[in-house]
Amino acid sequence: MCEICEVWTADDLLPCRICTRVFHDGCLREMGYLSTDTLQEMRDAAHTATGWSCYYCDNVNLLLTEEEMYSLMETFKQCKIIPESCLVADEVLQYKHFVSKRLFDKDLSDEQEEEVLAQFSALDPEKKGQIEWSDFLYHESLGVLSKFRTENSLVRLLTAKERERARWVFLGLDQDRDGLITGGGTSAGRSSPGSRNTARSRSLAT
Repeated sequence: MCEICEVWTADDLLPCRICTRVFHDGCLREMGYLSTDTLQEMRDAAHTATGWSCYYCDNVNLLLTEEEMYSLMETFKQCKIIPESCLVADEVLQYKHFVSKRLFDKDLSDEQEEEVLAQFSALDPEKKGQIEWSDFLYHESLGVLSKFRTENSLVRLLTAKERERARWVFLGLDQDRDGLITGGGTSAGRSSPGSRNTARSRSLAT
């Protein structure tokens, strides 16, 4: 049953790869979660091994605690970053310098600046000179999770479908069934069709 209209039409329901929700593409368009330009791309992705994630699961900042989100937004405010607005490279660099100064009591090195600019370019494939607010928030939320959460706490954030997919990938790599996989095996897993190898997986975290 479609999560939005609550009507069952099995032929055109699109399942989320992460949660158990399913959607009509028409309902997603009407709610503003999907544009006409990206419709075919979403349909194609939904029918691949990798799959498609819904607007709820794609919103990584929902995984942050209230305190983490408040701290992140306060940092944006101190850096004069306006929510819902696009960001240019200088704004991202200023923000990264501020975070580095606060966490490590030092500015970014020249090498770190180059890395931030390279990551900015990766998020600006059309070379417009700016990145979307949603992409910036997404990556900074990932940065918070990677910096301040333990591996065990991150594992607990996985949904049942994600745990099952991870188990399936692990079993596929555990050729001798000893419960262990090698470094080479994990590299193969990262490049498998079931992996999350998308452009949005790049993080601006330094």
